[in-house]
Amino acid sequence: MDTRTAVQHFRHQPTPLLLDCHVKHYEWGSFDVIPDLLRIDNKAREPYAELWIGAHPDLPSHAIVGKTEVPLNVLIEGAADVILGRETARQFDRRLPFLLKVLSARKPLSVQAHPSKLQAKRGFEGEGRQGKSIDDKTRNYKDDNHKPELIAPLTDFYALCGFRPLNAIASTLESVPEFAGLVPHFSSTKKSLIALYTELMRMDQLEVNRILNPLIQRLQIENQHTAFHKDDRSYWALRTAEEFSTDNDKDRGIFSVYLLNLVRMVPGQGMYLPAGELHAYLEGTGIEIMANSDNVLRGGLTSKHVDVEELLKTLTFASGGVKVITAASESHANVETYAAPVTEFKLSRLRITASQPYTSVFTHSVRIGIVTKGHVSLTSPAHESIQVARGGSFLVPHAIGYSLSSRVEAVVFQAEVPVTTRNQ
Repeated sequence: MDTRTAVQHFRHQPTPLLLDCHVKHYEWGSFDVIPDLLRIDNKAREPYAELWIGAHPDLPSHAIVGKTEVPLNVLIEGAADVILGRETARQFDRRLPFLLKVLSARKPLSVQAHPSKLQAKRGFEGEGRQGKSIDDKTRNYKDDNHKPELIAPLTDFYALCGFRPLNAIASTLESVPEFAGLVPHFSSTKKSLIALYTELMRMDQLEVNRILNPLIQRLQIENQHTAFHKDDRSYWALRTAEEFSTDNDKDRGIFSVYLLNLVRMVPGQGMYLPAGELHAYLEGTGIEIMANSDNVLRGGLTSKHVDVEELLKTLTFASGGVKVITAASESHANVETYAAPVTEFKLSRLRITASQPYTSVFTHSVRIGIVTKGHVSLTSPAHESIQVARGGSFLVPHAIGYSLSSRVEAVVFQAEVPVTTRNQ
């Protein structure tokens, strides 16, 4: 079948589908976690950063319809009501509202934030009027959508997230000798936090070096005597300096190591990041889910484009402690859900054993899942069973009941549209 025929066939006979998903090979990616998940021999040690599971046009998954591979965004365009449900299709302009990923970082990602929906729309349209192509490296907005996101670790996971409590920032500025010149600029108010961060981001590179070079030199000496632990900011200040400094120029993103909350999470926990929240993933592997967008505004720890003024417009400058989420049990004993205050997505972790399968009699929305442990059999009335191995992904259309079973212990992460979006 050609693609058009496959789409028409699916519209008339919707069924659960296997997905063939693809990888982003960003330089910070790990060499082994995603290849192991996908059973790929990575002898060349190519970085495998993100496995994308969804319909974003930049890297759509392919749905297996019969023997034909159809890009998921194309299949949804031709069968949105069938896959998403009528109301979800209407609400989200006939597009899958979320993007699911496996993210695996062996070294830090950029300090970044994501825009609100209004800012994304204005930015995307504005850069389009400027004639910037989607592939332009100086482009901030790859689409017109916002990008609230949630990360659920599969391993120990380190991150920077949100500005620290104002009194903690003040204490750090006073205790780090190299920051003495910054103390008069900070008075433990939101206004002074905005002024301080703005000054650091606009600061001339020579002044950045004047502050950070002696700091890093001191930390290197201290680390030689007693090695820093990953729970210590000094560890990440040194590591990011080694990764991102060039010709003795220090990356101003190192300031964020001291200004943002340092958090360590373990499997079963998670973290939600709304628009305007400054953050950076430092190390680890996790399941990431977000609104269907790839918009990123960077503030350092990167060789990619940094637009200081656009980032400053985006930040909420909210401060306080990190709000770590714990996956909570639902009505199903083997289902745990990560709470997030969004309309685009809901993420759950399913634990399946021989004696405890998972059954959904009716799906109010499309479901997309990935098996991270073991393997499962996906069965649905009037449809052939689908075998999904570890690393495999699947899609169940709106309104189709199904069950997942396994002879061994299996773990599935499953994404859907929250029940507040009611389909007809």
